[in-house]
Amino acid sequence: MNKSNTTQAKIDLYSFEENFPNRELLKGEGVLTKGQMRYFNPRSEHILDRYQGLEGWYRRRLQAGVMSHFLKVVGDPDVEATVRDLAGREFTGINLSTVDYMGLSNHPKLKKAAINALTDKRLHSINTGPLLGNSPESGALQKEIAEYLGHEYGILFPTGWAASFSGVAGVARKDDYVLIDEYAHQSLKQGAYASCDNVIKFKHLSNTEVNLKLKEIRSKNPTAGVLVVTEGLYSMDGDAPDIKELLSICKSQKAALLVDICHDFGCTGKEGKGTLGEQDALGDPDLIVVGAFSKTLSTNGGYLTTSNLGVIFSTCSFAGPYTYSTSLSPTQIAIAREGLKLVAGKEGNERRNKLMSNIQIARDRAKHHGVEVYGTPSPIVSLHVGSENIARLACAKAFRMGVVTTILEYPVVARGKARFRMSMSPEHEHETLIKAVDIIADSIAWAKKYNATLGDTKIERSDSHISKDLPSIIGQ
Repeated sequence: MNKSNTTQAKIDLYSFEENFPNRELLKGEGVLTKGQMRYFNPRSEHILDRYQGLEGWYRRRLQAGVMSHFLKVVGDPDVEATVRDLAGREFTGINLSTVDYMGLSNHPKLKKAAINALTDKRLHSINTGPLLGNSPESGALQKEIAEYLGHEYGILFPTGWAASFSGVAGVARKDDYVLIDEYAHQSLKQGAYASCDNVIKFKHLSNTEVNLKLKEIRSKNPTAGVLVVTEGLYSMDGDAPDIKELLSICKSQKAALLVDICHDFGCTGKEGKGTLGEQDALGDPDLIVVGAFSKTLSTNGGYLTTSNLGVIFSTCSFAGPYTYSTSLSPTQIAIAREGLKLVAGKEGNERRNKLMSNIQIARDRAKHHGVEVYGTPSPIVSLHVGSENIARLACAKAFRMGVVTTILEYPVVARGKARFRMSMSPEHEHETLIKAVDIIADSIAWAKKYNATLGDTKIERSDSHISKDLPSIIGQ
C-alpha cells in the first residue's frame, strides 16, 4: 500500500517576493485561466494525494500575486485595514470587505454587554439545546427576535448557516417538494438536498415560474408537502424578490414559504425589518424566517422564527445542527440582545440613514465611471467586471492601490459575471467611498488593457471533471 505524500516533511509557509505584474508568472498554468471547480473531483491512488493539483494552483496564483482569498486581518479591521496573504505579503487600504452592515462591531454598548456577560456568566453554554444548553437569557433572545419579526416563537442556532440549513431540514421530508431559487445560499440548498428527493430550482426571483411549478406539483400530487425557499436580499446581486406576491402564490397552492433574511435583517427597511417589513409580510402563519446575527448584530449565531409551534419542535428534534451542536455562549447572547435593542431604536434608524447615504454614493460613483452596478440599493454593492481573468488582475491591482475588497467569480456567481463586492457600513465617509470606487474603476480599466497584452487567457470552460451529482453552488 502506497504511503501518502502528506506524511513527508511539512512544507514551509509560502514565501514569494512581491513582483506583480509579472508576465511569465501570470501566464502560468491556470493562474488566470482556471477556476477552483477544475480541482473539485480529482483522481489518485491515495485519497490524500488527490489535491496536489489544487495546492499547485494556489501556489502559482500566490506567486503571481493574484490570490486575494484566505487573507488574514492584521490588527483592527476598521474602515481601513491591513491584510496578509498566504505568502506573508501585507496590503493596507480602505476596508470594504468587512460584513458589518450597521457598524456595530466596535460599539461600546455591545462591548459592555460582552464584558458584563464575561464577568457574571460562565464562558460556555455547556451543552446542546435539548440538553441544558439554553438559559433564561437565550429564551429572552428567542422571544425578542420572534417579536421583532412578528412571530410567536423563535429558536437559536450556533451559526447562521446552521439556522438556514435547519430551517429546511427541520420541515421537509423525503417525499416532500422543495422549490428553491437557483441563487439561494448553499446552506439552504444543502438543507434541501439533505431533506428530500424532490428539490426543484426555479429561475432567480421568478414568481411566475414558482406558480407554474406549484401547479404542476399539485396536478400530480395534491397532498404533497411543499416548501418554497427564497431570500430577503441576495448576497451576490443585491436584489430581492416580491415576497408579498410569492406568499400569495404559496397560499393558493397550500405551500409554505421560507425566507432567509441574513443580509437585510436589521439594516434595511422600516425599523430595520428588511424586505419582509417593507412588503408587509411579517408574521404570516405560512412563513418561516431564518437568518444570522453576524451581518448586523456583530456576533455569531442564527435564528428561526415562526408562529407554528410544531415547526419549532420538529426543528429542535430533527435538525442536526440544533440537536447536536453546542448552544450559543452567554457572551454571544448578551451581544445579540444589546445589538437588537440598538438596531430597533433611534440610533438604529440614524445608522440605517447613514448606511443608505453611503450606498447611494458608492453606486452613483460607479455609474459615473460607466461601471455596471448589480441589484437595488442595499448594503451589498456589486460592481460588474465580467471575465474571471480580468477580475483577478483588477482585484490584485486594487489591493496594491489601496482598496481591500472582495472579488467574486464562478462558482459563487455565474461564469463570465465576476464582480467586486463591496460591503457597506455607516462608518465610512463619503470621500473615502468615492476614492475607493475610483480605484476599483481604474483597476478594471488597467486589467482590461494589461490582459490584452497577455494573449489568449480565456477561462477554461470544460466541466467534464465535475461530479454530475454536485448541486449547483451559484449563490454560495
